[in-house]
Formats: sequence, C-alpha cells, structure tokens
Amino acid sequence: MAKHATMQIRIDEDLKEQADRLFEALGLSPSEAVRLFVAQSVIERRLPFTPHLSKSEGGTSAFGKLRHYANPHLTGDERAAWLKKQGENTGDARFRTTTVADPTTTIVDETVLLHYLLDDEPRPSTKARRLIASGCAQAYPETAALTVQLLEEDYRVPRSLIGTVMELLADDVSFQDGATVRLAARLYAGNRLSFTACLIAARNVLTGYPVETFNKQLSNITR
Repeated sequence: MAKHATMQIRIDEDLKEQADRLFEALGLSPSEAVRLFVAQSVIERRLPFTPHLSKSEGGTSAFGKLRHYANPHLTGDERAAWLKKQGENTGDARFRTTTVADPTTTIVDETVLLHYLLDDEPRPSTKARRLIASGCAQAYPETAALTVQLLEEDYRVPRSLIGTVMELLADDVSFQDGATVRLAARLYAGNRLSFTACLIAARNVLTGYPVETFNKQLSNITR
C-alpha cells in the first residue's frame, strides 16, 4: 500500500518574499516549486521512492474548456446554436458522477482526452468526463504530446491556450511523469517547439541531465 507524507517548511519572512517573487517570475506557485525541488532531489540521489507530483483527485476543471474550438465544420447560426446547447447541457444529469468505492486505474488515450476537453459529442464526452471524475484515468506523456498536436493542427487552438488547458488537465488526469507534463505545457505556451521537444526540455530542468540535440531552439533553452 502506498504511503503518503506531509512536509512542512518554515522559512524567514524576507526569504519567503524573495522566493515568492522568483516563483512568480517562473510561473510557479510555492507548493509547485517545492514539489519540483523534491522530485529533482529524489532523481539526483536515486532515492528508493517515487515522488508523485500530479495532484489529480478526479476533478473536472478542464472539461469543455476548448468547446469553442470543437466541431470546426459548423459555421454561423448552426454553430452558435450548438454552442448554446452545449453550454446549457453542462450542468445536466448526464454529468452527475458517483464515487467509485474500489477504483481501477484505466489508461486513456488521446481520443478520450480530446472528447473531454472539447465536449464535442454527447456520449463519448460524457463517458470521458465520468471516467476522469472517478479518479481512475491515467495517461502518459506521449498521449499528452499527441493530444497537443491534434489540438493545434486539427482544431487550430492557440498554443498559449493549449498550454493553460494542458496544465488544468494534469489536475484532473493522473499523468505518469506529471511534473514533466506540467512544465512542458508551460514551455509549449511560450515558444515554437513541439510538445515532444518541450518534454525533453522539461526533463532537462527537472533532472539536470544535459541534452544533446541538433535542434537549435531546443539547444538554446537546455543549456
């Protein structure tokens, strides 16, 4: 059975103010910064446990956040009517969830994540939301990368919005190597690298391992 530990840290107020300013500049909350530091320390020292940095508890904060980009083939009044209907349906009975007494981890792919984010079709979107709300859903970095690629190429979602929504998604879905996915989402929002390259850059930050690449832009941010 997994064991969880709570860590409390006391620091001087002046030092805390300096740290808060630094974390704000980096786009991190103090708790996120501490979790990333612990993860890096565990990896560097090869300690016999794995830090779980994803705070997924089966939330649904990212559900339907990209609804306005769904069904791009709809235009004009038809699209406006569809968006209105989707907005009205968000709080109806199809989204009521129940607590799972004995949850079983279920691996989800990019199709589940896309229906969850876009809320584009009633049945698959409802099923995706219920599964994720149950706290059972697990995804992998490669699935996150494919989801990002499809959102940008097929649905024309802006990179900055993709980065924001992928961070929210990491609160809802348990990602393997969740700290890397979160940091990659932030990096993706601020440059032109692919999400796969951002995953490499994020691992460089979190592990301290050097990166050898012929990609000049990736090389510049991993020095």
